[in-house]
Amino acid sequence: MELKKMGKVMTVLKVFPKEEYDVAKLSDNVSKIKGCVKSSVEDYVFGQKIVKASFVCEDSEGVDFEELAKAVEGASEVQVDEVGLIS
Repeated sequence: MELKKMGKVMTVLKVFPKEEYDVAKLSDNVSKIKGCVKSSVEDYVFGQKIVKASFVCEDSEGVDFEELAKAVEGASEVQVDEVGLIS
């Protein structure tokens, strides 16, 4: 019996910085999480800046990137923006 390989999952997160924390440094911290393929500073509302980050893992791995991002120095809140199969 041949086993079918699972696909890859992309998770896109919005990471909000703690008050007075350098958002560029937060982006750098988030980019160090294993599986991060993109991390950038983006405008949000009322002049606030956030980090938008994309992560990829195998579906079978089941990595909780939201929890990993919450543990990053400088992160106050994390929202899942999007999750989906990419291959």
